[in-house]
Amino acid sequence: MKEVAVMTFYAVDLRDRAIVQVSGEFGNADNMRVFLVEAESEKQAWAKASRAFAAISNDACGSCRHRYCSDCDKCSVAKQSSDYWICHRCGELNRRVLKRS
Repeated sequence: MKEVAVMTFYAVDLRDRAIVQVSGEFGNADNMRVFLVEAESEKQAWAKASRAFAAISNDACGSCRHRYCSDCDKCSVAKQSSDYWICHRCGELNRRVLKRS
């Protein structure tokens, strides 16, 4: 029987190096310093947030290839989940962190 991993929401503050388990209603994520990620452990949450932070300047929309910018950040789902961003140009929902299998 395959074990099912339990995913938990973590708020990861990259500047202060703090990780806190939170409910899905956490509203202080800003995608620049504090990331809200869903992960199996604090270690995985730290890795996902670090990759997301590094990828912000390199993200391009899968539909129109527009690069992530401050306008995209304003209309993104930053308050709900840092794993996604919305292109302000075409409205496409894009994964910020690639899902590993």
